[in-house]
Amino acid sequence: METTSFADAKAAALKVLHAPELSGKAFLEGGIAPWIVSGNDSGRCHDDVDFSAHAHDMPAVRAWLKEQGLYDAALDSLELDCNSEKTDFGVHAIIDDVMVSFAPFRIEGGKLAQRNAVHASFAGYDALFLATIEGLDEADFVEIRELPDHSIVGMSTIEAVRASKVATEREKDRADIAEIDRIGYDADRYERVAAAFATMEVTCPAHGE
Repeated sequence: METTSFADAKAAALKVLHAPELSGKAFLEGGIAPWIVSGNDSGRCHDDVDFSAHAHDMPAVRAWLKEQGLYDAALDSLELDCNSEKTDFGVHAIIDDVMVSFAPFRIEGGKLAQRNAVHASFAGYDALFLATIEGLDEADFVEIRELPDHSIVGMSTIEAVRASKVATEREKDRADIAEIDRIGYDADRYERVAAAFATMEVTCPAHGE
């Protein structure tokens, strides 16, 4: 349920994006991303703020959360009972009353593997999810870019955000896609990314009882 105002979601996103310890490690993704890029207001509420992070940078993410007093073991995939192998499926945190997720990814040989988890405390059940995408280069997935306030931050490429929005075909995504189209994007990169996203598969390696 989308209950977080755009202003609150943006403030939480920028708190992460502007953290020196997470520079080049956390990449904003999802519906709020094009609005952060453009500096405009989405005009709607959001349910959470999503980040991707290199799998090898997840210790730095957790260290930052702990240093900021934001870490909650109950929202850490490593602590889920269903995660018997203790594979990192990311961590969630409440930042200024906004739910924020950090999902680890790896890209090897052009294949993306991104993990995420949901927790009973906000989803009603515990589960681990793995998304795989073939033919995706890291440079087409995440990048460092300058925002309207001249800060340099990590973002999913605007082409990757558009491809994910087109793939989900949700009503709420139409405004986000329209904002991306207004901003403009690289047509060649988008063609590559959209072809890769068409191969996406999502599996649930484990779930709670």
